[in-house]
Amino acid sequence: MNRIRHLFSSVFVKLLLVCLFAWLLITAAVSILFISHRFMAGRPYDPLITHYLEYLVADVGGQQERAALIADRLGIDIHYLSPKSPWAVGRINKLLPGGLHFFKTPDSKSLSIAFRHNLRYVRYQDPTGTYVFTVPRNYLDDGLQSRQHFLALLIIALVFIGAYFLIRRILAPISSLHRATRRVAEGDLTHQLKVPGNSELAKLADSFNDMIRQLREMITAKEQLLRDVSHELRSPLTRIKVLLEMVGPQQPVEQIRDDVRELEELISSILETARHAHQLDHLVKESVDLNGLVAGVIDRQKNGVETKIVLEGPGQPLWAKIDRLQFIRVVENLLTNALVHGRPATEPIKVRVEQRDDSIELTVIDSGPGIDARDLPYIKEPFYQTDRSRSKDNSGFGLGLNLCKSIVEAHGGKLSITSRPGHGTKVLVRLPSEDEGLKGNLS
Repeated sequence: MNRIRHLFSSVFVKLLLVCLFAWLLITAAVSILFISHRFMAGRPYDPLITHYLEYLVADVGGQQERAALIADRLGIDIHYLSPKSPWAVGRINKLLPGGLHFFKTPDSKSLSIAFRHNLRYVRYQDPTGTYVFTVPRNYLDDGLQSRQHFLALLIIALVFIGAYFLIRRILAPISSLHRATRRVAEGDLTHQLKVPGNSELAKLADSFNDMIRQLREMITAKEQLLRDVSHELRSPLTRIKVLLEMVGPQQPVEQIRDDVRELEELISSILETARHAHQLDHLVKESVDLNGLVAGVIDRQKNGVETKIVLEGPGQPLWAKIDRLQFIRVVENLLTNALVHGRPATEPIKVRVEQRDDSIELTVIDSGPGIDARDLPYIKEPFYQTDRSRSKDNSGFGLGLNLCKSIVEAHGGKLSITSRPGHGTKVLVRLPSEDEGLKGNLS
């Protein structure tokens, strides 16, 4: 039932049904008018004309000379069809046209009528032979025919007008979509398009609303990014200004140097992130043993680190099509976050590389304080930090996870984070395996 309801909510099916219904109405109207015309055309000949033709046939008596006199006086043609001696007299059309279709008149078995252009052919069946009278159509019949033609045109016009309004109603959401796009082009990002039903146009309206919502969120995120960058840059500059007022002793000068160094690091981080984002359009992918790559990064990170890092999973190579340098940066950032933000830790940091059905998963788990639920949706945004005080003791500027997310998505993968306060944080990177990458390239 749902499939049938969905089928009839389709714009294509609605338009098809309107066209089919209009075609059926036009066909029915033309057929009814044609049949009624044929039926009405035979009415005047019965019974008066039948009775008259009986006298006319009796007067002719099968004689061609007599028939010629009558045909000349009445302005008609007379054809006598007989196997023995057929003949024809008159001046209209000495030869009967082929393909004439005769219609029986009501209540008369001997009389039938056919039409061709402006001529009427009356066939009378006599026991001695068949007579066909060719008669010009009179003005009364022409008026009747004209009225029938006008009625047919009126019905067809009404059908087309009804179909026009039905199609206009079905396609009305397109006009609403056009007006909505104009409003968005003028800068109104709060407009929502409402189209009821489950048709293709209703789904298009939903997609349009989702696009506007995402565009609004993107602009809001950009504005928030500008505010965060301004805040990050303003904080060390404000401290520098205050310390400059107090310059003199050695200690404030050292603080000024620290603030300048922090400002330089922030600007360098922004430029470095922008440079890496630009490089994502030109990835140099190659077959890389992800297990070996992670093990190498862990060995370098262990130097001078108190928290232990344990690599779990199979020791065999797990191959993926990735950019080696970019992905080393991903693993380094994830391990750095786990080491810095996973303190105090109750257990070693666990790193796992596993092969799934159609992907390779890299998991980094720490046993630190975790992340609050309200921060999780925004933790991968640039400059977002769970420490709202933005103290100098908190390492980093909130760019690492955003860069990792961009690199992973550029490889066709996905980065997800799950955490509970007091239970640590789990970062999962899912990448297409090398076999899946080859299948995608072949397809």
